Amino acid sequence: MLLFDMDGTLIDSNGVWKNVDREFLARRGIAYTHAYYEGVAHTILPLAAKFTKEYCRLTESCEEIIAEWMEMARDAYAHVTVKPGVRAYLKQCRAEGRRIIVLAGRPYHVDPEVNHGIDTLITRAGAAVITEDSISNREEKFPTTVLNQWTYHARLYAAARYCCTQRDMDLVQLVSFGCGVDAITSDETREILQAGGKLYTQLKIDEITNLGAVRIRLRSLFAALDEQDEARETARKEA
Repeated sequence: MLLFDMDGTLIDSNGVWKNVDREFLARRGIAYTHAYYEGVAHTILPLAAKFTKEYCRLTESCEEIIAEWMEMARDAYAHVTVKPGVRAYLKQCRAEGRRIIVLAGRPYHVDPEVNHGIDTLITRAGAAVITEDSISNREEKFPTTVLNQWTYHARLYAAARYCCTQRDMDLVQLVSFGCGVDAITSDETREILQAGGKLYTQLKIDEITNLGAVRIRLRSLFAALDEQDEARETARKEA
C-alpha cells in the first residue's frame, strides 16, 4: 500500500501561514498577538481578511489583503522542501511502473468516515496516492478563468497544472457538494487538465451509499489511462 500524506510525511509546511501573518503585520508596524492568531487561524480567507481589516484598522480592501497574503504564501511555499527520502521513494514508485494519483480534497476529506476509504481503493489498484498539497508548490503563479483567492482552490489548480507536466500523474477530485463554489472549482480543474491532455475524474462522496459505483469509476479511469499509454506507444513506434 502506497499512501502519502502532506505535512509531517512528504513536506514540512506547517507554520507557513503563521509566518505570512507575522510578516504582513510587521510591514505595517503592528504586533502579532495571540488575539490576532485566534481571529484568523481557524477560518476562511474572506473572513480572516475582514477580521484583519477591522482588527488592524486597515484602509486596504479585503480583496487587496487576500491578494497580498496569497502572493506572500506563494513565495513561502516555493521554499518548502520535501522531507528526506521522499524523492527517492517517488523514484522507486516510478521505477516499479506505478501510477501516481493526486487525490485532491478539502482538509476534512482525510477523515476515513468522510472519504469512505477511497484512498485505499486506489492503492489496492496498484497506484500510489499523494495529496494536492505535496505538489502544488511546484507551480508558479498562473492566470485562471475564475477568481482564485482561496488557499485550497489555488493548491488544487496548481496541482492540476503540475499533473499535466508529469506523464505518470493523474488527478482525482473529491467533492462533498456539487453546487456553489465546488461547482466552480470542478469546472476550472477540468479545463486545466483537459488542456494538458489529462483526464478529469470527480467523486461526489456525499452521494455514496456503497463503494461499488466508486470501484467502477476508478476501474474506468485506469482502463482509460491504459488506453492512452497504448496509443502513445503505438504513435511512438510509428513515428
